[in-house]
Amino acid sequence: MPKNLPSKSLSAIVLTILSMTISLFAKSEPVMNLITINTSDGAGYAAWAKNSARAIATSNNASAMGLCSPIAGAEQMGDHYLWTFFDSQVTAWSTDSQNPVMRQEVAKMKVKRTIKEWDNWRILRAAPATSDRGYFWNIIVKADDPASYLSTLDNLDAALKANGHDLTMQVFLADTGRRAGHFMVSLSATEGAKLGAAMDDRTEPWFGEILAGLEGDREYVHGFAMQCETFYAAPQN
Repeated sequence: MPKNLPSKSLSAIVLTILSMTISLFAKSEPVMNLITINTSDGAGYAAWAKNSARAIATSNNASAMGLCSPIAGAEQMGDHYLWTFFDSQVTAWSTDSQNPVMRQEVAKMKVKRTIKEWDNWRILRAAPATSDRGYFWNIIVKADDPASYLSTLDNLDAALKANGHDLTMQVFLADTGRRAGHFMVSLSATEGAKLGAAMDDRTEPWFGEILAGLEGDREYVHGFAMQCETFYAAPQN
């Protein structure tokens, strides 16, 4: 059963995750930069982000950029999530949030908004391709056996596909902010009904059997449903 973890366990988790992810990404590690904003004008903010995404992303060598808006589970009404993907930690750490292009594009924003959080998430399991838009169910999880948890997620992803679900699973690990050391698991589909069908199958025996094999405790910290749209994706070589 999920429970809070002592500080010693958290230290062990960090060391385990570090060694685990080094082995997963021998040369580079993709990164998601996630900015949580709050505004009473979500449509206006989305319009600005869509118009400015290409200029902002290319100025920082980003691989993709877009926006997610909660339809359930928002921590605060008016929250939106501006995300940017980078192909490596080197690229992510080389960005300049005050470069001339960034300043120029931000100056175009006419929407009042509050920046609540600005964090980096390591991408442990990436989507094979960036979809234009889709429906997402994300859960933030604290796990005391990261290796077992990640392995179970891989098994669950394979089982979902084997049972006819056309879904994408992404797995992130927070490097900064109040969620540092936490997983974020993201299930997505191009249609809401497809995502809902997979969630219905949580009552199926095969789903429970996979989760039963999970070693160690885990705590579900937060869950939310979203609609997301990609505003820019770099050309594939």
